[in-house]
Amino acid sequence: MKYLPKLIDIATKAVTTVDDTQSINDAISLMYKENHREIIILSNTKKGFGIIKANDLIRLKSDNIDFNTKLKDIKYDKIFSTHYKTSIPDAIEEIGFNGNSLCLVDDDDKLCGFVSYHDIISSVDPQLMLEKQTLSDMLLSSFVKKADINDLTKDVIELMDDTIYDCVIIFDENNSVGILTTKDIIKLFGESKDLNLPVSNYMRSPLVKVKHTTTLSQALKFIQQQKFKRLIIEDFAGNVIGQITQKELMARVYSRWADFLRDKTMHLSSINSKLQSKTTQLEQLASTDNLTSLYNRAKFEQRLKYEISRATRYENQEFSIVLFDVDHFKNINDTYGHLAGDMVLKKIAEVVKNTIRSTDLACRWGGEEFFIIYPLTNLKQAFEASEKLRIAINKLEFDDMKNISCSFGVTKFNKSDSIQSILARADKAMYKAKNNGRNRVEIEE
Repeated sequence: MKYLPKLIDIATKAVTTVDDTQSINDAISLMYKENHREIIILSNTKKGFGIIKANDLIRLKSDNIDFNTKLKDIKYDKIFSTHYKTSIPDAIEEIGFNGNSLCLVDDDDKLCGFVSYHDIISSVDPQLMLEKQTLSDMLLSSFVKKADINDLTKDVIELMDDTIYDCVIIFDENNSVGILTTKDIIKLFGESKDLNLPVSNYMRSPLVKVKHTTTLSQALKFIQQQKFKRLIIEDFAGNVIGQITQKELMARVYSRWADFLRDKTMHLSSINSKLQSKTTQLEQLASTDNLTSLYNRAKFEQRLKYEISRATRYENQEFSIVLFDVDHFKNINDTYGHLAGDMVLKKIAEVVKNTIRSTDLACRWGGEEFFIIYPLTNLKQAFEASEKLRIAINKLEFDDMKNISCSFGVTKFNKSDSIQSILARADKAMYKAKNNGRNRVEIEE
């Protein structure tokens, strides 16, 4: 059996507090120490509790408020409190009226916990609340129109002329025995019935009633199955204590929980979005070179395996790769320092990103070496793309540094290739470029 959790069970009990005679800096120190985004303010001169949040600190900072100022001398929000035994539905309603959180107090009005809207959303199933909350919790008014069983029908009809309800409960002394509704009246008018007869002649009987302990879930099911327009509610002794129409029941139930359900959905959506974002970030971290933001060696090898598999399995799926490195890079580091060398690699990476296609994949292989995979690209096309990139890199300008050049080695995939063989061929082509004077593109078939 499912049970609604108690409010105190989902609340934060170790509440961080600060006295309003302390300074803003004192509050910040406590928030930092406890890793909290808000802190409860206690006061000996003001009733209730206050709260200061991270956003408030930002506002105070932008207003140039001295953080040595005492909390009692600044404007802060009041946070409402409720008894720790308050029911979950009532707590939701209180939060709805009074902000996004509540302080919980014990029998002596001492602070014993802190609960936010999201604490409840994260801990409670809305359907469970429909199963636990009763009609008596929802009954806003005990007003019902009553008539005696011997009253004339025309007089009973007049009772409905000025009432917000569309029915009258008929009593025989203290016992409710029947009901007359506006629908019944239409029938009486339509059939030209004698309205001077006692209402007992036309009332519907017996009167169907439901106990005030009926849950909202049961009430919704009952009213839908019976196709009733209203429910007459009685207490344990059988006394009529109120009524609620189908429209009111649906409106009160769904308006009361609509915000809750929406917030729960938004909360879960937010969590899911954050998880997806974190997953994406972790994937990017795992596959990205920290310095250049190009893909790293692991990502390159993963993609190369995929391209080899695709080219092996299907016809007309050729691809090419290029390996290039920075000419005389050691001299750059030795002459200008490693920070200058890092700057060179970053700028080259930017040129690569702006030059290759979205379908291509570039990686920093290690040190000053870079690889590019050109999918669906033959050797001639790969050569032309590499030549374009070589020229763009050679045009880069650096303060106090000569133009940078790179040597490129291009090769295409052959059906008999393994990862090692195609990489070795690209490496051979690159060293051919270096041996032939650097700052050039060479091919190895």
